[in-house]
Amino acid sequence: VVVLFILIKCYVSSRHRKFGGVVNPENGGTTSVPNIEISIEVLKQVTNNFNEDNILGRGGFGVVYKGEYYDGTKVAVKRMESAARGSKGINDYQAEILVLTKVRHIHLVSLLGCCIDGNERLLVYEYMPQGTLTQHLFDLGENGCSLLTWKQRIQIAMDVARGVEYLHTLAPQIFIHRDLKPSNILLGDDTRAKVADFGLVKIVPDEK
Repeated sequence: VVVLFILIKCYVSSRHRKFGGVVNPENGGTTSVPNIEISIEVLKQVTNNFNEDNILGRGGFGVVYKGEYYDGTKVAVKRMESAARGSKGINDYQAEILVLTKVRHIHLVSLLGCCIDGNERLLVYEYMPQGTLTQHLFDLGENGCSLLTWKQRIQIAMDVARGVEYLHTLAPQIFIHRDLKPSNILLGDDTRAKVADFGLVKIVPDEK
Protein backbone atom coordinates (compact mmCIF):
# COMPACT_ATOMS: atom_id res chain seq x y z
CA VAL A 1 0.00 0.00 0.00
CA VAL A 2 2.83 2.39 0.90
CA VAL A 3 4.64 1.67 -2.37
CA LEU A 4 1.42 2.22 -4.34
CA PHE A 5 0.84 5.53 -2.56
CA ILE A 6 4.37 6.70 -3.38
CA LEU A 7 3.97 5.74 -7.06
CA ILE A 8 0.71 7.67 -7.32
CA LYS A 9 2.30 10.76 -5.71
CA CYS A 10 5.24 10.58 -8.13
CA TYR A 11 2.89 10.32 -11.12
CA VAL A 12 0.82 13.32 -10.02
CA SER A 13 3.96 15.39 -9.40
CA SER A 14 5.38 14.53 -12.83
CA ARG A 15 2.12 15.54 -14.53
CA HIS A 16 2.21 18.87 -12.71
CA ARG A 17 5.82 19.55 -13.70
CA LYS A 18 5.07 18.66 -17.32
CA PHE A 19 2.53 21.44 -17.71
CA GLY A 20 4.59 24.08 -15.89
CA GLY A 21 4.14 26.17 -12.81
CA VAL A 22 1.50 28.65 -11.74
CA VAL A 23 1.47 32.04 -13.41
CA ASN A 24 0.01 34.91 -11.41
CA PRO A 25 -2.14 37.53 -13.17
CA GLU A 26 -1.24 41.21 -13.31
CA ASN A 27 -2.54 42.05 -9.86
CA GLY A 28 -0.15 39.59 -8.25
CA GLY A 29 -2.89 37.31 -6.96
CA THR A 30 -3.90 33.84 -8.04
CA THR A 31 -6.31 33.16 -10.87
CA SER A 32 -9.79 31.75 -10.29
CA VAL A 33 -8.84 28.66 -12.32
CA PRO A 34 -6.91 26.24 -10.08
CA ASN A 35 -4.29 23.74 -11.21
CA ILE A 36 -4.23 24.59 -14.94
CA GLU A 37 -1.94 27.63 -15.06
CA ILE A 38 1.08 27.19 -17.33
CA SER A 39 4.10 29.49 -17.36
CA ILE A 40 4.91 31.61 -20.41
CA GLU A 41 8.42 30.12 -20.41
CA VAL A 42 6.99 26.61 -20.87
CA LEU A 43 4.74 27.76 -23.73
CA LYS A 44 7.63 29.50 -25.47
CA GLN A 45 9.64 26.31 -25.19
CA VAL A 46 6.99 23.97 -26.58
CA THR A 47 6.16 26.30 -29.52
CA ASN A 48 9.80 27.14 -30.30
CA ASN A 49 9.21 30.74 -29.16
CA PHE A 50 5.94 30.95 -31.12
CA ASN A 51 7.67 30.15 -34.38
CA GLU A 52 5.66 30.87 -37.53
CA ASP A 53 6.35 27.34 -38.75
CA ASN A 54 4.13 26.11 -35.89
CA ILE A 55 1.08 28.21 -36.75
CA LEU A 56 -2.06 26.08 -37.07
CA GLY A 57 -4.50 28.90 -37.80
CA ARG A 58 -5.62 32.46 -37.15
CA GLY A 59 -8.90 33.88 -35.86
CA GLY A 60 -10.48 36.92 -34.28
CA PHE A 61 -8.89 36.00 -30.94
CA GLY A 62 -5.36 35.60 -32.28
CA VAL A 63 -3.02 32.89 -33.53
CA VAL A 64 -3.05 29.17 -32.70
CA TYR A 65 0.31 27.41 -32.52
CA LYS A 66 1.23 23.75 -32.42
CA GLY A 67 3.32 22.84 -29.38
CA GLU A 68 5.10 19.69 -28.32
CA TYR A 69 6.36 18.71 -24.86
CA TYR A 70 9.58 16.84 -24.24
CA ASP A 71 7.67 13.54 -23.94
CA GLY A 72 6.02 13.97 -27.35
CA THR A 73 2.64 15.23 -26.10
CA LYS A 74 1.23 17.69 -28.64
CA VAL A 75 -0.93 20.70 -27.71
CA ALA A 76 -2.55 23.67 -29.43
CA VAL A 77 -1.66 27.07 -27.94
CA LYS A 78 -4.01 29.98 -28.67
CA ARG A 79 -2.27 33.34 -28.20
CA MET A 80 -4.32 36.53 -28.02
CA GLU A 81 -3.07 39.25 -30.35
CA SER A 82 -2.65 42.82 -29.11
CA ALA A 83 -5.61 44.02 -31.18
CA ALA A 84 -7.89 41.59 -29.32
CA ARG A 85 -6.83 42.65 -25.82
CA GLY A 86 -9.67 45.10 -25.30
CA SER A 87 -12.61 44.44 -23.03
CA LYS A 88 -14.29 42.12 -25.56
CA GLY A 89 -11.13 40.06 -26.02
CA ILE A 90 -10.66 39.69 -22.28
CA ASN A 91 -14.32 38.74 -21.87
CA ASP A 92 -13.96 36.06 -24.57
CA TYR A 93 -10.83 34.73 -22.86
CA GLN A 94 -12.59 34.52 -19.49
CA ALA A 95 -15.70 32.95 -21.03
CA GLU A 96 -13.61 30.22 -22.65
CA ILE A 97 -12.02 29.34 -19.32
CA LEU A 98 -15.34 29.52 -17.48
CA VAL A 99 -17.01 27.03 -19.80
CA LEU A 100 -14.19 24.55 -20.26
CA THR A 101 -13.44 24.26 -16.54
CA LYS A 102 -17.10 23.42 -15.88
CA VAL A 103 -17.90 21.00 -18.69
CA ARG A 104 -16.25 17.85 -19.99
CA HIS A 105 -17.51 15.85 -22.94
CA ILE A 106 -15.99 13.60 -25.59
CA HIS A 107 -17.22 15.98 -28.31
CA LEU A 108 -16.05 19.23 -26.72
CA VAL A 109 -12.39 20.21 -27.05
CA SER A 110 -10.50 19.94 -23.75
CA LEU A 111 -8.76 22.91 -22.12
CA LEU A 112 -5.40 21.84 -20.67
CA GLY A 113 -4.22 25.15 -19.27
CA CYS A 114 -4.06 28.92 -19.46
CA CYS A 115 -1.48 31.65 -19.00
CA ILE A 116 -1.68 35.30 -17.94
CA ASP A 117 1.69 37.04 -18.05
CA GLY A 118 1.68 40.84 -18.29
CA ASN A 119 -0.24 41.59 -21.50
CA GLU A 120 -0.05 37.98 -22.65
CA ARG A 121 -3.23 35.87 -22.66
CA LEU A 122 -2.91 32.26 -23.80
CA LEU A 123 -5.04 29.12 -23.74
CA VAL A 124 -3.73 25.57 -24.17
CA TYR A 125 -5.92 22.85 -25.69
CA GLU A 126 -5.64 19.24 -26.68
CA TYR A 127 -4.16 18.92 -30.17
CA MET A 128 -6.53 17.89 -32.97
CA PRO A 129 -4.31 16.57 -35.80
CA GLN A 130 -6.86 16.78 -38.63
CA GLY A 131 -7.47 20.50 -38.19
CA THR A 132 -10.82 22.21 -38.72
CA LEU A 133 -13.87 21.09 -40.65
CA THR A 134 -13.42 24.21 -42.83
CA GLN A 135 -10.10 22.85 -44.12
CA HIS A 136 -11.75 19.57 -45.18
CA LEU A 137 -14.72 21.25 -46.84
CA PHE A 138 -13.30 24.36 -48.52
CA ASP A 139 -9.48 24.39 -48.44
CA LEU A 140 -8.54 20.97 -49.80
CA GLY A 141 -6.04 22.29 -52.32
CA GLU A 142 -4.18 24.39 -49.75
CA ASN A 143 -3.43 21.95 -46.95
CA GLY A 144 -3.59 18.47 -48.43
CA CYS A 145 -6.66 17.43 -46.41
CA SER A 146 -8.52 14.41 -47.74
CA LEU A 147 -12.04 14.68 -49.11
CA LEU A 148 -14.57 13.56 -46.52
CA THR A 149 -16.79 10.62 -47.37
CA TRP A 150 -20.53 10.86 -46.79
CA LYS A 151 -20.17 8.42 -43.90
CA GLN A 152 -17.56 10.70 -42.29
CA ARG A 153 -19.74 13.79 -42.85
CA ILE A 154 -22.72 12.15 -41.16
CA GLN A 155 -20.53 11.03 -38.25
CA ILE A 156 -19.13 14.56 -37.83
CA ALA A 157 -22.66 16.01 -37.85
CA MET A 158 -23.69 13.52 -35.16
CA ASP A 159 -20.59 14.30 -33.05
CA VAL A 160 -21.30 18.04 -33.22
CA ALA A 161 -24.97 17.48 -32.38
CA ARG A 162 -24.02 15.44 -29.30
CA GLY A 163 -21.58 18.10 -28.12
CA VAL A 164 -24.14 20.89 -28.55
CA GLU A 165 -26.88 18.79 -26.93
CA TYR A 166 -24.65 18.37 -23.89
CA LEU A 167 -23.99 22.11 -23.66
CA HIS A 168 -27.66 23.04 -24.14
CA THR A 169 -29.44 20.44 -22.04
CA LEU A 170 -27.21 17.99 -20.16
CA ALA A 171 -24.35 19.98 -18.60
CA PRO A 172 -24.51 20.95 -14.90
CA GLN A 173 -24.96 24.54 -16.06
CA ILE A 174 -26.61 25.29 -19.41
CA PHE A 175 -24.52 27.12 -22.04
CA ILE A 176 -25.47 28.43 -25.50
CA HIS A 177 -22.49 28.32 -27.88
CA ARG A 178 -23.61 31.11 -30.31
CA ASP A 179 -20.67 30.70 -32.72
CA LEU A 180 -21.10 27.26 -34.26
CA LYS A 181 -19.41 27.09 -37.68
CA PRO A 182 -17.01 24.76 -39.56
CA SER A 183 -13.90 26.65 -38.41
CA ASN A 184 -14.90 25.96 -34.78
CA ILE A 185 -15.26 22.21 -35.32
CA LEU A 186 -11.99 20.29 -34.87
CA LEU A 187 -11.21 16.79 -36.12
CA GLY A 188 -9.06 14.07 -34.59
CA ASP A 189 -7.02 11.37 -36.35
CA ASP A 190 -10.18 9.30 -36.78
CA THR A 191 -12.07 12.39 -38.10
CA ARG A 192 -14.26 12.33 -35.00
CA ALA A 193 -15.35 15.89 -34.26
CA LYS A 194 -15.15 18.19 -31.25
CA VAL A 195 -16.73 21.61 -30.81
CA ALA A 196 -14.31 24.42 -29.95
CA ASP A 197 -14.13 28.21 -29.36
CA PHE A 198 -16.42 29.20 -26.49
CA GLY A 199 -15.62 32.92 -26.41
CA LEU A 200 -19.18 33.97 -27.30
CA VAL A 201 -20.95 31.50 -25.04
CA LYS A 202 -23.94 32.62 -22.97
CA ILE A 203 -24.99 31.09 -19.66
CA VAL A 204 -28.68 30.29 -19.40
CA PRO A 205 -30.18 31.37 -16.04
CA ASP A 206 -31.88 28.67 -14.00
CA GLU A 207 -35.45 27.81 -15.02
CA LYS A 208 -35.18 29.68 -18.34
